[in-house]
Amino acid sequence: MLPKSKKRSIPEVRQQIEAAQMKFVEAFNKHDAAAVAALFTQDAVEVWQGWTGDAVASGQEAIEKRYAVDFASSPSIVGKLVQQYAIGYDICAITEYSVGVWRGYKAIIYVRDADTWKIRMAYSN
Repeated sequence: MLPKSKKRSIPEVRQQIEAAQMKFVEAFNKHDAAAVAALFTQDAVEVWQGWTGDAVASGQEAIEKRYAVDFASSPSIVGKLVQQYAIGYDICAITEYSVGVWRGYKAIIYVRDADTWKIRMAYSN
């Protein structure tokens, strides 16, 4: 059971995760690699198939570099929150995305960082 200071209503958390997802979409569509990376924790890990670079990027700096390279040729992204699950104090969000011809799902682990949610781990299929 969460301590009283950590409790949040399910609709409130869903709105916060949807807002975090929208920040990602907005930064992505502006092709702002620094803004995208800022949505991740310092020790974040992102795994994906496709595009350029390695399948795994570890840390904000590597994630920012990855997006900077990919933004040179990438289209815009469309994404929406499909489902979310509590994992202790963290949230696992399942999102559906479309980037040009690529479509798929992304599993994202969000953690609280002060008054915002940040991405600790993201996996795209």
